[in-house]
Amino acid sequence: MANDTVVSTPRITAIAADGKASRVKAERLEIDFGNGRRLLLAFPESAWGDLEIEADCEDDSAVPMLSLQPGACNLLTLRVDVHHDMRFVDPLELPEGGHEPVLKLSVQKALEGEDKANAPKKNHIRRWVRAAARRDAEVTVRLVGEAEGRELNRDYRGKDYATNVLTFVYAENEALPGAPDAGGDVLAGDLVLCVPVVVREAAAQGKTLEAHFAHLVVHGMLHLQGYDHETEAEAAEMESLETAILRELGYADPYALSA
Repeated sequence: MANDTVVSTPRITAIAADGKASRVKAERLEIDFGNGRRLLLAFPESAWGDLEIEADCEDDSAVPMLSLQPGACNLLTLRVDVHHDMRFVDPLELPEGGHEPVLKLSVQKALEGEDKANAPKKNHIRRWVRAAARRDAEVTVRLVGEAEGRELNRDYRGKDYATNVLTFVYAENEALPGAPDAGGDVLAGDLVLCVPVVVREAAAQGKTLEAHFAHLVVHGMLHLQGYDHETEAEAAEMESLETAILRELGYADPYALSA
């Protein structure tokens, strides 16, 4: 007999100062500490108690930091701080090609209603972008609705319909703080994802929405870095790289699913 695991939405019990408890079902908690500081707790669909913790702040130029202080064998104190004008120390000397690309990411959501509810979480976007980054990069990911997606595609590509992802590459900037001196500049660009188009495609192709968003972010990031699919050889190379990156992230081959 198969041992099927039932995955349910986590139940959260909130205890007030008077000791009274209230229970809610949620996939994500956002705790506001004031002064622009937020702590985000996400509960992935898992058979065990996985928990994703992300610090966030309203100021895009600041760096949110998490620190843990052990209190007992089953207790940790979590502190959320925001650092302004943070300066990086000189990096350690690493073997050739041994440093991870430095990433500066901004996520914009120009969405309302159902589109806003279907948008991926910022920490997921960061994970996907970082997995596809092959060099230091400064990237803005903008999530838009049908109207803006159609307008951008018409204005910049001459096609009067909304498409799933658009890639805009800008002039290269000076190296990011904290990046080892690789003798080059940092890549700068935007990815624009049209949420309702992605939702429709995921349903039509029989994919989960998260997996399809992950694929399009990886696809767009490779475009930013010079990969293309104009020829059969280029397409094969790009698809192979996308599939490998997505496999590392835990997603199935997107092209096998859509074949």
